[in-house]
Amino acid sequence: MFKSIAKWWQPAAFVSHPTERFVELDWLRVLAFGLLVFYHTGMLYTQNWGFHFKSNYLSTEIENLMLFLSPWRMGLIWFISGAALSCLLQKSPLPQFLMIRTVKILLPLLVGVWFVVPIQLYAQMQQEVGLTLSYVEFYIAFFDLSHPLFAQYQAGIWPHVDVNHLWYLRSLWQFTLLLVLMLPVLQSRWLHKGIARFLQRPVLWVYLGLLVPLCVLKLSWPSDTFRYPMGFIFLLYGFLLVHYRAFFASLVQHWHILLGFFVLGYLGVVWGYQSIWLDSQSVQWQITSMDMFYTAQRLLGVMTMLALAMRFLTRSHPILNKLNGWVFPFYIFHQSVIIGLAYYFSPLQLGPWLEPTLIILLTFGLCALACWGLSYIALLRPLFGMKVIGKYDKASLYTGYTLALFLLMPLLFNLLFSWRYML
Repeated sequence: MFKSIAKWWQPAAFVSHPTERFVELDWLRVLAFGLLVFYHTGMLYTQNWGFHFKSNYLSTEIENLMLFLSPWRMGLIWFISGAALSCLLQKSPLPQFLMIRTVKILLPLLVGVWFVVPIQLYAQMQQEVGLTLSYVEFYIAFFDLSHPLFAQYQAGIWPHVDVNHLWYLRSLWQFTLLLVLMLPVLQSRWLHKGIARFLQRPVLWVYLGLLVPLCVLKLSWPSDTFRYPMGFIFLLYGFLLVHYRAFFASLVQHWHILLGFFVLGYLGVVWGYQSIWLDSQSVQWQITSMDMFYTAQRLLGVMTMLALAMRFLTRSHPILNKLNGWVFPFYIFHQSVIIGLAYYFSPLQLGPWLEPTLIILLTFGLCALACWGLSYIALLRPLFGMKVIGKYDKASLYTGYTLALFLLMPLLFNLLFSWRYML
């Protein structure tokens, strides 16, 4: 009986798996995470958008530039993550897959929330409540979960120990569990027959079909937590569509049309933002219409970036493997570096052009230096999501994974039974 049930979770033989790696998605993954540096640096300067720390040089104009990336940046990352999960599931038995992914995702998250993210809270509290503590004194207090210093900053996995930008890792692990539970449906023959028929339709109908779930979700889900189910939908899209070359071939065929509508959509989003979202006199039907337009631009942006990658990023390069290996630690470090630099530069009054330029250049440089250094320290590599180097027998590897899982148990159960931030 159990063997027959277990077969439901085996990789489906009838799905046409890719025979080679998607070089285009590898390039797109590197670029998508690199763009986060520009986006999160921009968040320092937005007048109307909240962030952990703010520069002295706030602007409303920069928000128009930010709207170029804002709709689709995380949708694209979730799509690529879903595609990667689908391919990884074909290579490993399910128990091994779950163990490796849990350690790969949650170990860097645990390290990040205790050793990387705290600088963001320190800068935030310095700006908001005027801390008089040095960072060393603050950091010692940070390990006391009941310390009165953090009475107004209790949000987090544990009191005041928050994920900040690492929410993606938290959700990625939880979404991975959901995908595994849904595998009997996601790998069912009837579903993939339906997908194959669906993808035979013109690209406009494919776009509209993919858009409907996002619009329904936007109309029915609270805005402050919308990013979580939205991310899961894009994860599902990547998980299911990565095996259908016809989907990507259609995007390439229409890349210039997609790009044209994407540019027009961006102009429409900027107009709507200035005319509707920032106007306190706007009525509800205008706001709802703008929400739908923004949601449409979200999907159009993802499809456009996929089309451009499939058209222009088709060649591999020796540096690509290294950059892909650096994506995880780069992502973990980048926002703390940005906020740390902004905090350091704030009293220097460098001006609205020099300050962000230095922050961007130094963020890339310092993160690259950290990734380069970590790549040569075998013991630290898995703590930041990098592959284990060296040759180890299976017994040693499983012993390491078992010890890591034991260390992760408090975090694992916390995330497994706490979904309050998604509701």
